[in-house]
Order: sequence, then C-alpha cells, then structure tokens
Amino acid sequence: MATRETDPTRNRVRRSKGLEILVVGAGAAGLAATRRLAASLKEINSSIRVLEASDKIGGRMFCEEIDGFRVYSGASVIHESFATTRDLARELGVELFQSPKKKGGQSYGGGRFWGLYVGGSLKQTLTTLHTMLFSPQHSLAGNWEFMRLFAILKKRAKDLDFEDHTRMLDLDTGDSFADFTRANSLGRYLKQAGELDLNCFTAGTSEQVGAAYGMALLWLWTINPATRSYLPRQGIAALVKALAEVCESFIQVSSPVKRIILEDGEVRGVAMATGEVIEADAVICATTATTAAQIIPELPQDVRTVLERVSYSSCCNLAFGLDENILADGSHAALFPPGSPTFLTMVTNLVALAPDAAPPGKTLVHAVVIGEHARALFALDDDDIVQRVIEEMRRFFPGMPQHPLFARVYRWPEALCLSPAGMLRDVHDMLRRLNGYARGLFLAGDYTRLPSLNGAMKSGIAAAEASLSYLDSMRRGRK
Repeated sequence: MATRETDPTRNRVRRSKGLEILVVGAGAAGLAATRRLAASLKEINSSIRVLEASDKIGGRMFCEEIDGFRVYSGASVIHESFATTRDLARELGVELFQSPKKKGGQSYGGGRFWGLYVGGSLKQTLTTLHTMLFSPQHSLAGNWEFMRLFAILKKRAKDLDFEDHTRMLDLDTGDSFADFTRANSLGRYLKQAGELDLNCFTAGTSEQVGAAYGMALLWLWTINPATRSYLPRQGIAALVKALAEVCESFIQVSSPVKRIILEDGEVRGVAMATGEVIEADAVICATTATTAAQIIPELPQDVRTVLERVSYSSCCNLAFGLDENILADGSHAALFPPGSPTFLTMVTNLVALAPDAAPPGKTLVHAVVIGEHARALFALDDDDIVQRVIEEMRRFFPGMPQHPLFARVYRWPEALCLSPAGMLRDVHDMLRRLNGYARGLFLAGDYTRLPSLNGAMKSGIAAAEASLSYLDSMRRGRK
C-alpha cells in the first residue's frame, strides 16, 4: 500500500496508479466488508487494508477465551430473521443450533423474584400464571394491552424484519416508542413489560427509541412466540473466530484513523493519528456514526446533521466464571424493572442458552448495568467495578461468591444504537445522497440499517459490493 506525505501548498494527497481500498474499523460491519472484499481479491487485483483503532478485533462482537470459558463482551445470539448473518455463518462453516424452546426468566418486584416461563413443566406453567395474576409488576389491564399490541404488530408482521428495514420506513414517523404507546393507550403494558424489554434489548429507554425500532424489537424478540434465536455451539465467539481467520491478514490493530480525506467530492485516503497519510481509491467507514462524523470533517452539513443525531446507549457488561449457577433452576435471566432498588438491569446465565460457553460443571454469568449507572461505573477502575457489582449481586443472589473464578469488565460508552425517532428514514435518505457528495466513500455500521448484529453485517457486505462496483468503474475509466 503506497503512502505519501500531503502537499502542504495544495493540501492534497499525491495518488499512486494502483487501486487501493481501505476499511476503517474491524467490528462486525468491517469484518463482513473485508470478508466480501477478500473473496473478490483476485478478480479486482487491488490492495485491501483494514485499520482498527483498538487492539482487538470484533468491536461489540469481541470475545475471548478464559480457562475454557468463551466469554462475549456484547452480542451473543443470532435471531431467526438475521438471514445475512446466518448465511455468512453457513459459508464460514460455523454450525448454528436453535436456542431452547423452553425458556425461563425471573422479574424482580415487591421484594422478590417472580418466574416467567415459555414452555416447560406444568409447575413452571402454573408459576407463570401466578406471576401474571399476582406480581406487582403485572395487572389485568396491562395484560389486555399486551394482547392489543400483539394484534397491532401482527398486522405488520411481514414488515417487521431485521433483514429488510425499508419495509417499515413508513412506521418511522418521528415518534418515540413511548409516544406510540401513549397514542395507542398502551401505557400499562409499557410499565408492565415493554420498558424493561427495551432496557434489555437496547440499554436505553422507550423515550430514546423510535417507534418503528421498538415495534420491531418487541415483536421479534418477545411478543411473537413463533420466532426463534440461534447460537453457534461455542457461542458467538465461534463466528468471530471464523471471520477473523479470513480477515486477519488484512487487519492492522492499534491503528486509529484521524481523518478520512475528501477532496473535490472524492475520497483520497486517510490521515492516521501517527501523521502518516495512506492513499486509497475507496474507503469503507465501518465505525459508529459518532466516529464517522468526527473523522470525516469535509462531509456536507446535511449529511453531518444526520450522523450527529444518531444516538447510542451506555452499558457496562461484567462476565463472571462460576462453579455453580446462581439463578433459579430453569431460568436464563433475572431482570430488574425500572424503579427496582438496584443499579443492575439484568443478570444472565449464558450456559442456559449455550452450554458449550463454559467447561462442564461450570457456568458463565453476565451482569448488565445501563445508562447513568453504567457511566458512573466507567469512572472506576476494573477492580472497584467488580467489587461493587459483586456486592450488589449478593444482595439478590445468595449463591454469588465473593471471589469468582474470574471476572471481566467490558465498558461500552456507545453500546447499542438507539435508532431514535425518524432516524431510519433520515439515514436511508442520507445514504442515497452520499455518492453525490463523496465518491469512493461508503458508510457501514448497524446505524445504517435496523440496528442489530445483522444490520452491521448486512451494511458491511453492501458497502463492500458498492466499493467493488466503484473500483470496477474506475478501472474501466483508466483503460
């Protein structure tokens, strides 16, 4: 890959004759883009380089192995409608299996946990009925509103899909999901279950999430009993590992990009934090919207305005290796609704969904803290965070040991894209205009689709295919 110094008199990067392509970011979108480019490497006869600011590959899909445990830092499951992700896993030889039909969870209320089960034994079914009738978190009015929401969403079921967000653009009216529930008299349902579900799915709130995104999340993850989730046998780490093996020869970690250089409406390359300038004919910016706005200062204001209104939640995710399960038998999660006397949002037992994520006889528990509570933890060092969270967990889970087998802290100041009201439409329209402003620049990331692991993967592949087409047109023009 050729590098040159900028010409200070013209603020211009001198270009080489070869065709070069850069991918900025090695998260889910960047890896998917790189994998697609690598598959066409011989055909395009071009150089590929991936520049990752951190020292890790995978972004919010990053995983690590610790003493036989396969620990994830963010994404963990693959939804049934993640068609692009499932196809990619199949192509990479990563076996997926369906998550259990029988699922159990606990919801805290009135000083105790209440069991909620899908399927399961007669005893568990009776426990669920008891919860629905007597839990302070539930009410008959809320249950009736849940049924009304089910009917509303079922009418649009074919459009509520992670694979093609364009079918739900008309639902992105500029209202938040909280606005949607107020307009449809669904406030009791929101307080009863919807708010907690959105807390867990987005690490945000119903006021922060757009109506279309909230409707899709709730229908696909909780309300529609027909949908399923999938996992690799060894957890999401297996997919990350397979992608990394294909892409790692192109990736430079600890290589932060300071600026993507645009000149006369055309991409010229990138300026690194080190001061080096790397030429390129095409650049795929596979970062968060926040980072994209920061490192592409020459974008026109209407594009920047869209990028700058994309918002993200904050999340602190702690993983603990344990000798024994601390949750109730048959439960994969313990949930704390808003207003609970704790800063915890959710505690999960990953082994209940992916048995191979831990060695035999062991378990892997995650504690999730969101919003302002997460941001307060970010100010502490890892040891202090671990101690504080363990002490809090021991208040609710007597089996939580003071000294787990290991603990890991994952800080996500920008955890999940919230897709605020109107964002789906605005980003969709902005991407259609982008080529006229910045030839050779392609944006990828979950914010460009319905935010999800699948949205990130799909956007990376789409950006790679668009860049290949662009390079081909340049090659033909040079003949």
